[in-house]
Amino acid sequence: MSHLRDTSLGALLAVLVLALNVLTVSAQLGFIHKSRHVKESDHWRYISMARDPGRTRALSREDTYCWRVAVPVMVRGLMRAGVNIHVAFWVLTNLFLFGFLLVIWIYLRDLGFQLPYRVTGLLLLGLTQGAIRWYEYQYWMTDPPAFFLIALALLFIGRGWHRALHGPSILAAFTRESYVVVFPYDFIRLLRTGTPLLRAALRTASVALVPVLILVALRVLIVPDHPGSLARDFVDTMGFRYRHLAEQPYMFTVGAWGVLFPLLLLFPRRIPEMIRRRPEDVFFVFFFASLCVVANNTERELAYALPAVLPAALFFLRSFVEETRLPVAPVLAATVLLQVLFFLEQDYLEMGRSMLQPTSLRLTAVMVAFWVAALIALRRRAPSHDNA
Repeated sequence: MSHLRDTSLGALLAVLVLALNVLTVSAQLGFIHKSRHVKESDHWRYISMARDPGRTRALSREDTYCWRVAVPVMVRGLMRAGVNIHVAFWVLTNLFLFGFLLVIWIYLRDLGFQLPYRVTGLLLLGLTQGAIRWYEYQYWMTDPPAFFLIALALLFIGRGWHRALHGPSILAAFTRESYVVVFPYDFIRLLRTGTPLLRAALRTASVALVPVLILVALRVLIVPDHPGSLARDFVDTMGFRYRHLAEQPYMFTVGAWGVLFPLLLLFPRRIPEMIRRRPEDVFFVFFFASLCVVANNTERELAYALPAVLPAALFFLRSFVEETRLPVAPVLAATVLLQVLFFLEQDYLEMGRSMLQPTSLRLTAVMVAFWVAALIALRRRAPSHDNA
């Protein structure tokens, strides 16, 4: 299959994934539902920023929202063309989510995954609520463009297109600060692939300099009414996590990634080798996991790590199929069905679900059973391999 036809297939699959997520939310709230139907509050800041270019309203001047100016500016441009504010946010969100899915499709192709695994991977990603459905529900957010820009940067880095990194990096500086993960990721990868330390540092700095200056300038020029405090965020978040300690193991594993988590554990003894081979991906996951000490939206924060988590999970899934010699199609279909169950179990309509997903004992039991069955299959079909 040519790259053009393959990319077209990925685009079609991305549209179908988005359509599924749109339909599930629309069935509950109606198509392009109003902001008052969402039982969260972050989106009110971006709506206020889009409506109020002068930032005279309190919600337009809240730390850290007030520095994420790109999406509100885009929305204002569409509003001047006569587009309703909610339609403008919805269209932009879905364009960026489409771009995110398509870039991940191409990225998986670059990593060498065959078509069945890439189809499976995109379906697993599309059925992960924190990455897609949440933003069909709360579609006024800045996360979808950040997802797209980060994924695009990883694609460029993987291809060695360092000059091309300037574009997404500069745009991301106006979009969301989460993108800064790209710079140390790039630096670590350069070191791993044999670039001398000084040269790697200079190449990374050449890409990071302008975006970092933009981030600083935004914080100088736009002064929030009530500056935030990392220390206060840490205390509040860790206090929240302590009060809901029993739910934390679920939220950081199956509750965030569904079947991707047991897939990562199919070959426990091979994990250190994967860490050694891809330290930049390990850093990538650690970066977003560590942000959960100051951000309580665990499921949404960990969704940022999916460009590293998904390829690792697919790698182990492919190894499982090859070593057990089980038929590919049934195994991949079963994996997707497990993610469908995860998708159905995740809630988003109740107040506070961005902060706390109730532990699903049924889902946990199914995922544990899947993992145990997979380990048994590995031991029976490939006893000579190191599967423990």
